[in-house]
Amino acid sequence: MIDPATEHVLITGAAGAIGTALRVGLRPAWRRLRLTDIRPIADPTNNEECIVADIGDRAALDRMMQDVKAVVYMTGVGGDYTLEDLFRVNVRGVFDVFESARLAGVQRIVYASSNHAFGCYPITERVTPALPPRPDSLYGAFKVFGETLLREYFERHGIRSVALRIGTFRSLPIDQRSLATWLSPGDVARLVDCSLRHPDPGCLIVNGYSNNTRIKTHDPNWTFLGYRPQDDAENHVEMLRAQGVNVDGPWEWEEHGGSHARAPERRAK
Repeated sequence: MIDPATEHVLITGAAGAIGTALRVGLRPAWRRLRLTDIRPIADPTNNEECIVADIGDRAALDRMMQDVKAVVYMTGVGGDYTLEDLFRVNVRGVFDVFESARLAGVQRIVYASSNHAFGCYPITERVTPALPPRPDSLYGAFKVFGETLLREYFERHGIRSVALRIGTFRSLPIDQRSLATWLSPGDVARLVDCSLRHPDPGCLIVNGYSNNTRIKTHDPNWTFLGYRPQDDAENHVEMLRAQGVNVDGPWEWEEHGGSHARAPERRAK
């Protein structure tokens, strides 16, 4: 367990959407948060130390790792990425952060993976983290790389970790698929909190969803970790219906990854 009252926790990608939600959810209990992002971090509180740095700046990483007990890795490239950007941040950046953490004596890493790590499974299969990865894109494949690297750091160096296969993170669900895959801001903070507090998670992979009525996966690791999500996308069905979203018809996508699993492979730039 990482002591929330006395030990430093470093959050990378702290200016992003998930990083911002984590700040709101964690800072009341976690008294020594060190935050980093390539962008300025707005309105830090007294228990937040902010460092503006690029994930590719290894010297800056090594400096910010000093006295850190746990790293929450939320940096990532998605959306309209180039192959070069994706590799630089989601592969080389992951290695640099993990290796810098190892050299500094960090004891735990919480890593933002993705449900696109298993996105090619048919939606009819209730996927658990015990099944082999089936990534639906280069983005998903590089997330699997991060999970595999965590396994190596656990087996060889004893660093405990939790990889979060995050679903649709938004303030509210946005479409039919997210009625199954939504992860709310409150629940992402709860998930990271218990990932840090657990006495010994080993090298764990968990699905990062809220307690959605229409969830299409199964994760016994939630019980092991002590994760008890409180939000349910079903409470927002009427909002989506009013927006013209088809929430009542047959399931739109044949695979867990939604459109990613059927999208043409983009040309590497």
